[in-house]
Amino acid sequence: MAEQIADDLTPEAELMNRQILETVESAVAKLPEDLRRAITLREIDGLSYEEIASVMACPIGTVRSRIFRAREVIAADLRPLLDTTENRRW
Repeated sequence: MAEQIADDLTPEAELMNRQILETVESAVAKLPEDLRRAITLREIDGLSYEEIASVMACPIGTVRSRIFRAREVIAADLRPLLDTTENRRW
């Protein structure tokens, strides 16, 4: 199914997708280790907040804060590419 969608993309859409992916990867790479680890455990590994708190040995509130801050950094880097305003994340 994903190949079907990829085949239907215009060259412009493919370029935009590549730019978005590169921007997200760059934003994640420049995060402090604690934020990078929290967002990776959540978005890539699919762990729950409770599981992340256990893995990172910190309170769940800290996990929520780290993930929020990581998402804010990623959103700020994506803003120019997606032409979104500061009060919108994506």
